[in-house]
Amino acid sequence: MRISFTGPGCSGKSTLLKKCREHYGDRFDYVDEVTRPALHSGLKINEDGDSNTQLYILEQHIRNDSLDNVIMDRCIIDGLVYTNWLHTEGKVSDTVQSTYDKAYKELVNNLDIVFYTSPVQLEDDGERSTNTKFITDIEWMFENVIWSMETCDESPLVIHLQGDVETRFNYIKIAIEQHEHSTIG
Repeated sequence: MRISFTGPGCSGKSTLLKKCREHYGDRFDYVDEVTRPALHSGLKINEDGDSNTQLYILEQHIRNDSLDNVIMDRCIIDGLVYTNWLHTEGKVSDTVQSTYDKAYKELVNNLDIVFYTSPVQLEDDGERSTNTKFITDIEWMFENVIWSMETCDESPLVIHLQGDVETRFNYIKIAIEQHEHSTIG
């Protein structure tokens, strides 16, 4: 089973991944987000990202696609959204944007469940963007990609998560249990 959280920055993905780790233990493998390692390797992220950043992140998404029985902090959906935004700003080449479109079409249907997390209170940790236009644009782009997935019969199951951490986590547990039962019988 391949499960991923997706959504704009500061929407609780890392917190929920931590809750899954605590609850499920070694039942799953876990993949922390791919963006901060890009930053720590010297690449620019968020609205300062570029083609090099997005190619680095794409490599991670492709690598993660080979994993099974995994819960991921981010997935190819996130990469597509951020790459498309950077492309509209002229920071990512046409080639990289096209490469992401192709990778998205190949990888997204390999996911079983996508938990879309809506934004929560912004926390300035020195790594997250606080640029209001960037944040608003990214949220809008996520909504459009998620909507297009939900209107496509072949897409993975998309579950919107809202509310506090416990409420969101309860929805996660229910969805995982239902998916497991549906694949057994």
